[in-house]
Amino acid sequence: MQLFRVRLPLGSVSAAIPVQPAPSIAGFFLTSVIAGVVGAFGMECTLWLICRAGWAKGNMIEAVGSLITRSRHNAFQAGAILHGISAVAFAMVYYLAMLYLGLATFPRAFSVGIGFGVIHGVIVSLMLVWVVAEQHPLEEFKSAGFAVGISHFAGHIVYGGLVGLVIAIARS
Repeated sequence: MQLFRVRLPLGSVSAAIPVQPAPSIAGFFLTSVIAGVVGAFGMECTLWLICRAGWAKGNMIEAVGSLITRSRHNAFQAGAILHGISAVAFAMVYYLAMLYLGLATFPRAFSVGIGFGVIHGVIVSLMLVWVVAEQHPLEEFKSAGFAVGISHFAGHIVYGGLVGLVIAIARS
């Protein structure tokens, strides 16, 4: 690992900041795929546990899939494909941002992943409750209330944390 010396504006104080080399393109894509799949699985488990506890109801994968199919027929398959692709794409965005900010090492990547998950969760939850629910083709998904928004918020925090953890492990 190389060290990069930075002169701070405090006079003669300097700090050594470890600089890791950028990952190879193959390493970047492999890490992103693994991080996205692990994150999506963790998010889905979180949503399942919240539904199982009775705090909110609804199947996110079927809800997303039925937005495309406009019916329940093949909604799970379409939703799973779309959610998987989105999970990997967002893992790539998270990873690129962490690399750019120099935060792709443990424990910072885990913390930053949770932070990205919070931001991502707020945006998705607000869109889900205010926009998507009103225009959903299936009646059962038109009533996405506060509990559904909070459950997706929690799911995205888990997603971000797991993506950050996978990135941190890959970079160590």
